[in-house]
Amino acid sequence: MSIDLDYIRRLAENHEGVDVEFKETTGQLDRGMETLCGMLNGTGGIVIFGVKNSGKIIGQEVGDKTTRMIGEALRRFEPSVEIQPKYVKLIDSDKQLIAFEVEGNNPDRPYSYDGRPYQRHDSVTSVMPHDRHSRMIMHRGGLKYNWDTLPNENLKFEDLDESRIHWAMRQALELGRLKDGAYTRDPIAILEKFKVLKNGVYSNAAAVLFGKDFFYYHNCIIRLARFRGKDKREFIDNQQIEGNIFDLLNEVTPFFLKHLSVTSRMEGMYRKDELEVPITALRECCANALAHMDWRKTASVGVAIYDDRIEIENAGMLPEEIPAAQLTYDSHILVSHTSEPPNETIARVMYYSGVIEHWGRGLLMIFEDCKRAGLKQPMVTDEKGVVRVTFMRPDLSGRKNDTINDTINDTINDPINGTISDPINDLKSSTIDDSVTDPINDPINGTINDTINDTINDTINDTINKNEKMIYDRIVSSPGISAVALADELGKSIITIKRSLKHLVDLSIIEYRGSKKTGGYYSR
Repeated sequence: MSIDLDYIRRLAENHEGVDVEFKETTGQLDRGMETLCGMLNGTGGIVIFGVKNSGKIIGQEVGDKTTRMIGEALRRFEPSVEIQPKYVKLIDSDKQLIAFEVEGNNPDRPYSYDGRPYQRHDSVTSVMPHDRHSRMIMHRGGLKYNWDTLPNENLKFEDLDESRIHWAMRQALELGRLKDGAYTRDPIAILEKFKVLKNGVYSNAAAVLFGKDFFYYHNCIIRLARFRGKDKREFIDNQQIEGNIFDLLNEVTPFFLKHLSVTSRMEGMYRKDELEVPITALRECCANALAHMDWRKTASVGVAIYDDRIEIENAGMLPEEIPAAQLTYDSHILVSHTSEPPNETIARVMYYSGVIEHWGRGLLMIFEDCKRAGLKQPMVTDEKGVVRVTFMRPDLSGRKNDTINDTINDTINDPINGTISDPINDLKSSTIDDSVTDPINDPINGTINDTINDTINDTINDTINKNEKMIYDRIVSSPGISAVALADELGKSIITIKRSLKHLVDLSIIEYRGSKKTGGYYSR
C-alpha cells in the first residue's frame, strides 16, 4: 500500500499498536529505530515521525542534517537491512512526515540496533530476553545448529539400550510410519534410519532417546510431585526419575493414576470410569514437553499435582506464531499453526514410535480432550524461558478421598479375599464411595477397619489379583512384550497368562498392538 497523507491520517485515527508507532520528531530517532528493530523481529510494522502519541499530525522540518542522522542510524542495524524512509509533505506547510515501514518474519532475524536486540509487545518496545534471542539465532542457523543434531564424539553403542532401539523400529513399522522396506534387525542401521547416527558418530538425540548412562545429560530426569493444598509448602509424594525419553514417559501414567480421582458416567447399560483429567491429554502434554524442551538447559520436565490443578512445565519457548495468550478453546491457532519443533530429530523419532500421535497436532488434541471432558480450558504460559501448561482439576465435591492411592493404602490387606488393591486397577475398574475417609487429611478416622467397612462392597469384586498386577507392571517396564515372554519371565502357564491378559484388556488397562506374530501388549 502506498504511504501518503491519507494513509497516515487513517493510522493516526486508530492510534498506536504493536505494528504502529508515532514519534514527534527525529529527536527521538534512536527510540524510533529501537521500535523498528522490534518490528523487524516480529510481524513488521511502521514508525512515523511527525505525529504525537495522541495521533495529532504536526510534521517536522527536514534538512541535510536530518537525512544524515537517519542514514547513520540505519547503518547501526545488524544484520544490515534495506530500509528506505518515505517523506510525506503536509498540505500548506514546509514540514514533512517521515515513515519507515518494514516487513516481519524475516529469515535473517533476530536483528539488533546499536548492538542490542529488541522486541515489540502491544505498543511497548523492550530489549529481547536472552532465551528468545538465542532461539531465533538457532532457527536462523538451520537444523545443523540444533542441539539434538550436534555430535557426541564420546557416545558409543554400548551406552545405548538396544532393546529400546528395536522397540522403536517395531512401533514405526506396526503404525505404518515407516515403510515395510525399512525393516532391519541391525540396530546400527535402525539408528541411521532415525538420523541419530551419521558417519559413525552419534548425536545428542541418540543419547536422550535410547541412552542408558546420563552422566553428561543431567536433564534426562522427570520431576513428579504431589503437593498438599494449593502451594508447594508440603509434599505428599516427591519423585525424580532418571532415564531416556521413552523410560520417562512410562513413569508419568502410573503417577497420574496414583494421585488423581476417578469419575464415572453411564453409557447405556454400562458404567464408564474415567480419570478426572483425560490421561490422553496429560500424557500428550508430557510427551510434548520432552520433545520440545530446550535440552541445552539444566532444567528438566516437571509435573506437579495440587488440590486444584496440575502443572506440566519444561524449559523452552513457544514458536513465534503461537502466542500463549491466544491458546483458547476453538482458537484458530490450534488448527492452523505449522509444526516447527526445536528438536526435529527427537520429535521425528517420537512420532515414528507412536509416542507423539499426530505431527503438529499435540496442542489441539490436548485442548479437544479437555473440552470433551467438560473441563475449564488449559492455561498455557511462556515466561522467563519456561513453558507451562496448567490443567484445572474439576470440583469433585462429596468425594472425600484425595487420591486413588489414599484408598489403596487403607485397603492394602483385604481380609475376605486376601487380595491387594491396586491404584491402577481401581482407576480402571471401580469407583470410590463418597463416604470413604481420607487417611491423609483425616488421620483420626482413617483407620483400616473404617475404610474397609465403607468401601468393601464397591471394591471387593472389582480389584485384580496379584498375578495381574505383576503382568501389568511387566508390560509397563517392557512395552510390546508378548504373552509367551510374560509366561517365561513370570513362570506361569500360557493359559493363565492369556486369561489374565484378557481380563486386563477388558478393563481397558492394557491393549494389544500389531500383528498376531510380531505384536505385543502395551499399557493404555
